[in-house]
Amino acid sequence: MRGVNHASGRGSERHNEELMTLAELVTQGSSNFREASAWFSRNGFRKGTCAWMVVGLLMTLAPAGATAAGPTETKGKVVYVDDGDTVVLLSSERVQIKMRLSSIDAPESSHTTKEEGRVGQPFADKSKQYLSSMVKGRDVAAKCFEPDRYERQVCELFLNGESVNRAMVRAGFAWANKANHGRYLRDRSVAELQEDAERRKVGLWAGRNPVAPWLWRKQCWQGGVCASAE
Repeated sequence: MRGVNHASGRGSERHNEELMTLAELVTQGSSNFREASAWFSRNGFRKGTCAWMVVGLLMTLAPAGATAAGPTETKGKVVYVDDGDTVVLLSSERVQIKMRLSSIDAPESSHTTKEEGRVGQPFADKSKQYLSSMVKGRDVAAKCFEPDRYERQVCELFLNGESVNRAMVRAGFAWANKANHGRYLRDRSVAELQEDAERRKVGLWAGRNPVAPWLWRKQCWQGGVCASAE
């Protein structure tokens, strides 16, 4: 009979220990891959092990931030507004969190300083200004569902109990996000708010033939057809 490979046995025990730790992280609702990765590093686990790969897969596929108990909630001050649907929140724990407003899509800002051809949409600046006037420097509450592919937390913001996301659509400075057949439309009521804004011709609906941002990204950024809607 072959002798027992003690090194292999210790390796298996190590993998089991890592996977048990992974299970605990998932059970606790850890939704941030970097947070989980940092935990493994602090505890001496080697990068590239089975547990690391499983963590990466789960954090990518799972609806992170939405645990069995539901979405996560946090409070803080908006310290920066990037555009009409993206802000940076300084939480009460003094952590900066980049947030993408859920269920809505605001006109795209120009990204030509980073990538050639990514010109901005009409009303992008006005959308950003409107959101800034509402929330910049203000204390807000956030209900967050998951991170997007850019590692922004996808959240609904509330100012004095009122939804900021809905307010952006109601004022005509954002669309109900109907991209991919409504896949990102968590709050169905914003579609009705958009229809009302269109009827009243407020905000971007005062322009000629507004182009939804997801179509702009395809037609203009990818196809080079960047017709103005103003």
